[in-house]
Amino acid sequence: MIEIACEACGWLAITSQPAHLVWAEHVESCPAVGGAVRHMPELPALPARLPQVNACRHRLVRKQIAVTPSGAKRYAVMCELCGRYMDA
Repeated sequence: MIEIACEACGWLAITSQPAHLVWAEHVESCPAVGGAVRHMPELPALPARLPQVNACRHRLVRKQIAVTPSGAKRYAVMCELCGRYMDA
C-alpha cells in the first residue's frame, strides 16, 4: 500500500494504485488556495560504506591431501594466509 499526502489541504490517500495517477486526480480537485502540494517524506539515511577490502597476497604452499592405494601422494596448492585453494 502506498501513502500519498497533500500538505496544502491535509488530504491523505492509502492506495495500491499507481501514485502518480492518484495524485493527478487530487490536483484537479484540491480545495486549497494555492493548489495541491505533495508531501514527500524524507528518505532514510544511506547505509554506511563497507571498509575497503585488501586482497590477499597469496603465499602458496603444497599440502598433502591424500595417499592413493598405490602409495602415491596427492597434494593441493593453497594459500597459507587465507586458506584458498588454487588451481595447480
